[in-house]
Amino acid sequence: MDEVEPLSRRDDRAHSSAFTSENVICLFAFAEHSHALEWRLPNIAIEQQLILHRVGRVAALVGVVPSTDYCGADAEHHLADVAWLAPRARRHAELVEWMAQWSAVFPAPFGTIYMGLPSLTAFMDAHEATIATFLRSVAGKEEWELRATAQFDDPETLDQLACSAWPDWRTLSKGARYMRLCRDKSAIFEFGRTQAAAFAHNFVAELGQFASDLKPLGLTCSADPRGSASLARYALLVDKANIAAIRERIHQIVPIASRQHLTMTLLGPWPPFSFRPDLK
Repeated sequence: MDEVEPLSRRDDRAHSSAFTSENVICLFAFAEHSHALEWRLPNIAIEQQLILHRVGRVAALVGVVPSTDYCGADAEHHLADVAWLAPRARRHAELVEWMAQWSAVFPAPFGTIYMGLPSLTAFMDAHEATIATFLRSVAGKEEWELRATAQFDDPETLDQLACSAWPDWRTLSKGARYMRLCRDKSAIFEFGRTQAAAFAHNFVAELGQFASDLKPLGLTCSADPRGSASLARYALLVDKANIAAIRERIHQIVPIASRQHLTMTLLGPWPPFSFRPDLK
């Protein structure tokens, strides 16, 4: 069974004019329908209309937008225009975060477009059970990111790393040390990054006792030739009751991590974007 529920809760017939060939459906997120029954959702902003579309146990929050925003000749220009793109991406994030106040959510990537409600309904029919199971599994949980970064470019740190990596380091003259660092600095940076990344990996494994799930994330930038590096990023799915314990453990590890020239940062919370099942 599928139903369209306008945000104002008025007769659906009053909104039928929104669905024309000149419009498309922009999906923001899915939530459990039982949690959405009493919502009074935000006022429309960029979208022409906001709608809750129900299929079985799942409700989709969607916006009606002009098809020219995301389809056709104008779309490529729009998506390359930061002034056009930024407010829409921000609006997408705001609506997902708004939903997360009331229910577990299955967030959709920005720019997820359907040509109309029939195509969205077909997708929801095919995946309702998977979405509903996911929503139950993440109820009461949040996504957090643990980020590990390192800095190796100050002389004292380089000396410590060289002493660990090269057993004969202390026997060399100052001139010989200088020449070796000039020649092999990239190797000593790689040695430091490997040690620090192993420390971060072991620490994240320890945090598993507080997290329902965790997974590595891709790095957003490569190592800086001067020794700065983003070493690791992990997504943690954490029950809200365990957030304080994770914060405390990270606070405890900070002085130990600093001896590995490592900074550990906890970021969040966010909806559980990284833990969504792949719907294909």
